Amino acid sequence: MKIYLYIRLSASDTDLKYKSESDSIANQRSLLHQFVDSHSEFNGCEVEEFVDDGFTGTNAARPSFEKMIDSLKDGAAQVVICKDFSRFFHDYTELGDYLERIFPFLGIRFISVNDGYDSDDYKGTTGGMEVVMKYIIYSFYSRDISKKIRASMDVRMKAGEFTYPYAPFGYMKDPNEKHHLIPDPDTSPIVRKIFDLALTGNSVNEIAKTLNDEGYETPSRYFRKKYPENGRFRNTSPQQCWDRSNVRTILGRFEYTGACVFKKKEWKSIDNPRTKIHDRSQWLIVPNCHEALITEEEYNQAQTVVRKTKSTQKTRQEYLLRSLVRCGACGRMMRRNSRRKRPDYKCDSSKNSQNTECPVTEHFYEDEIENVVIGSLRQMLSLLVEHKKMIETAASKSKGSAANLHQSFLRLEKSIKQNKLARENGYERYADGQITRDEYKEMRDRLAAELEHLEEEKARLGKDLAAMEAAEKSELSTLGKQAESFLKAKEITNPMLSYFIKAVYIYSGMRIEIKYRFSDELISILNDETDQSRDRK
Repeated sequence: MKIYLYIRLSASDTDLKYKSESDSIANQRSLLHQFVDSHSEFNGCEVEEFVDDGFTGTNAARPSFEKMIDSLKDGAAQVVICKDFSRFFHDYTELGDYLERIFPFLGIRFISVNDGYDSDDYKGTTGGMEVVMKYIIYSFYSRDISKKIRASMDVRMKAGEFTYPYAPFGYMKDPNEKHHLIPDPDTSPIVRKIFDLALTGNSVNEIAKTLNDEGYETPSRYFRKKYPENGRFRNTSPQQCWDRSNVRTILGRFEYTGACVFKKKEWKSIDNPRTKIHDRSQWLIVPNCHEALITEEEYNQAQTVVRKTKSTQKTRQEYLLRSLVRCGACGRMMRRNSRRKRPDYKCDSSKNSQNTECPVTEHFYEDEIENVVIGSLRQMLSLLVEHKKMIETAASKSKGSAANLHQSFLRLEKSIKQNKLARENGYERYADGQITRDEYKEMRDRLAAELEHLEEEKARLGKDLAAMEAAEKSELSTLGKQAESFLKAKEITNPMLSYFIKAVYIYSGMRIEIKYRFSDELISILNDETDQSRDRK
């Protein structure tokens, strides 16, 4: 005979401070094993446990419970034991189905230890009025405890305590206070980036593409990495990426303004057969509960961007400095105002701070920034092309073309083979007595000296070829080709600027700093040439 022990702990069992500890998983397990050990009829029986931790008893949607019932239908066990009826089911109708129809049909013996119930005592009959009354009591108890839990949760919510089991993406629970959120250093920059991209006119699809291109982890993948043993997001594919859905979810979370948001949904419960989604007017919003990642104005602006039509998104693609202009003080994206006759940029990130260094009161005209950026970029790319040509000219003079070098290398390899063949022939002639020992030694030494010279020349040519091939694949060569295309282009586009420029930082007084995508070494070379050009003038 095989015995199944069913153990369940609801999340509500730990929510009330006065709740007895006797319902804990450990205590239920101990009670059930003691019961089995104290009954000789169960000696030698195989015992298997099914545990649902954090699941309500109001329905059958419990992983271990469903697995146990499926196994019982296959005839894997003959006895089910639990602590009391409430651990098995809170709903009398559901329990009655199992006690009076399902278990008798399957030939399962059901025992509820604390209720003193053993289905073997009721063979051929129902559990009687005693079982019915117990279940009525459990049903009333469940509703009463549910109301008390909700009242307790309402008090915590109104006090601004974070009551959900997991922090929103971008935050983590304070290790010193589990009901308080603090920014997660790994994910809060991603949230900030998403809002920055939205505020600069990017559509949700464009934001998703940027995040995927730059290799940022999605919320579900990050959760699985941080909590590998947790079943949440367990079906998430390793290839799961950013899309318009998860970007919209981030942009729609008002919690990033520093507020706690409750009652977005009314979860399924005893008195509520299905989960209901509440309108925003029904939300409970408690401001200033934790450190904000964005301002409320930025949140509202992002919602406007998200709701824009596709035709508006097409217009944004022609926006020359898109995703490039940042505040030099705080580093955040500047807000572009395209409604004015002369579109401009402004830093709104720190306008509510009195000690900010951001130029919050200044407006920077787009056309002026474009003129400076394009002029500086043209100058930098002209220097880049000139430097590339200078390097290539010097290389061709000292080493010749790549084709000539390759031909010389092949001729050297042929000469080396002929040298080795001559040495072998010389030895054979000496062995056959065609030449004397002294003649052989003289020929051997001469060929050895010649071979050493050929090997040295081969090594030198090999290095020259490798250097020339590396130069053709180098940053200078790659950027130089793109620079030539840019300088010849009739029209400049945002992708062209973004290829060479990482960011354009604007400081108070219209001071502009351009951060190029060149290596520090190349920038240093080009800056030196700029200084030399100025000195010559």
